[in-house]
Amino acid sequence: MSARARAVTLRGRRRAEALMQDQCLIRRVTGETTDRETAKVVPVYADVYTGKCKLQSYEGYEQEKNTAETALTVQRMSVHLPVGAYRINVGDVVEVTDSRMDPLLVGRKFRITQEAPFKTFATAYRVFVDYIAD
Repeated sequence: MSARARAVTLRGRRRAEALMQDQCLIRRVTGETTDRETAKVVPVYADVYTGKCKLQSYEGYEQEKNTAETALTVQRMSVHLPVGAYRINVGDVVEVTDSRMDPLLVGRKFRITQEAPFKTFATAYRVFVDYIAD
């Protein structure tokens, strides 16, 4: 890689990270346990990343799905993370823990639906997520 390409990529990463104004916690399912009170099997999570992120809607594409006689609208979203922040796994759960720009994002959860789009000159990891309704 040329020195110029490296410098431009690193500058792009700094600029991308400057836009990551939210904080998030990302957790991964590591196993299961049985809740003693309800006897339900529940997932066990491990924290795999805590830090800055940016939530972004991915264009204006909505898709309507009908399930159990209920119409749902699904909009594709993405979360942006610093390059090398952590090894992304499909199924990891992102929870927004702080947002300077939109307090209504705090507490929202999203499931990662793709691995990071790895590329040599990436300025951020931008991965698709689906909203998890409470």
